[in-house]
Amino acid sequence: MMMTSWRKLMALLAALALVAAACGSDGETSAEADDDASATTAAANSAEADDDASATTAAENSSDRPSDWPDSVVFGAVPAEASSSLEADFETTRAILMSELGIDIEFFQASDYAGVIEGIIAKRVDVAQFGGFSYVIATINGADVSVAGVMTDGPDIEPGYRSYAITRPGSGITSMEDFAGKNICFVDPGSTSGFLFPSEGLLAVGLDPSETSTDINPTFAGGHDASALTVASGDCDAGFAYDSMVTAQLIESGDIAGVIDTAEGTETVNEAEAELEIIWKSQVIAGAPMVINNSLPASFVKAFQEVVTTKVNLGWALANGFCEGTPEDNTCSFADEEDTWGFAAKDDSFYDGIRRVCEITQSTKCS
Repeated sequence: MMMTSWRKLMALLAALALVAAACGSDGETSAEADDDASATTAAANSAEADDDASATTAAENSSDRPSDWPDSVVFGAVPAEASSSLEADFETTRAILMSELGIDIEFFQASDYAGVIEGIIAKRVDVAQFGGFSYVIATINGADVSVAGVMTDGPDIEPGYRSYAITRPGSGITSMEDFAGKNICFVDPGSTSGFLFPSEGLLAVGLDPSETSTDINPTFAGGHDASALTVASGDCDAGFAYDSMVTAQLIESGDIAGVIDTAEGTETVNEAEAELEIIWKSQVIAGAPMVINNSLPASFVKAFQEVVTTKVNLGWALANGFCEGTPEDNTCSFADEEDTWGFAAKDDSFYDGIRRVCEITQSTKCS
């Protein structure tokens, strides 16, 4: 190596200089000069060893990555908010996966759930962030995927969330029965909290939730934020969105001033200026999974799952410099839901509860 040769030359010159100085000086003995020369030569040899060790380590790291692994993967998802950019939402997740697996990640931002489902089935999408329902739909329709991890709000929190039925304060709508004959906003026919679980709630009070319903006038807003804001504006009489979109994200963004919780009374925020009212909450829904296509090499699928469930989380990301701040206030961004701590390990059976709701609702999307 060029740098190693240079170090050897410099060490040799230094040693010769010391010998020459010893010969011309009465204050330094020949033995002392020999000792200095030996020390300098040892330092040069040590530097050479360090260079060789670095080269060996780099070679080992390069050879550790199996030759059949992909150089890049396509990551697909539907943003929870209409204006959201997946690349920004998953910035920390992307950085960790790229660094730990030695891959590039190309984002596919779909306009609806069907686009991601079709992409994963056709193998045009390698990795996808699904809702629970869209994951079940994908597997029913032939997607051969493994759960890489499930979004969670904390290391000891069971991954899950709820669907909220919302209306405007003072609308006179106080229960699901009052939805009859009203304009109702859903998110997307493939949305777990924006359609499937609301469908179960409507069926329980005798109302048809289907796209062709004559009991209600259904509208599909396309995003959770769009559904809630359409209700707030009065263009829908009532609607559905996932929990933290209503109680946190839209308030923090300034899109609404507050919310009243008359379903359980636990999540009222800024009651005096509230623009939305929660009148119903679903059972807890299994959290949103990230999945990976099994058409990829098995060793890569396993490695991907391990990184997602052990390193794509707040604690590891902060400790390893992938984002900055404290656990309470930081720059980390793991997913399109702001409170996401990271991903927990789960398997396909975690979504059996959603399959049971499919059986109850007899949703055409479940078949």
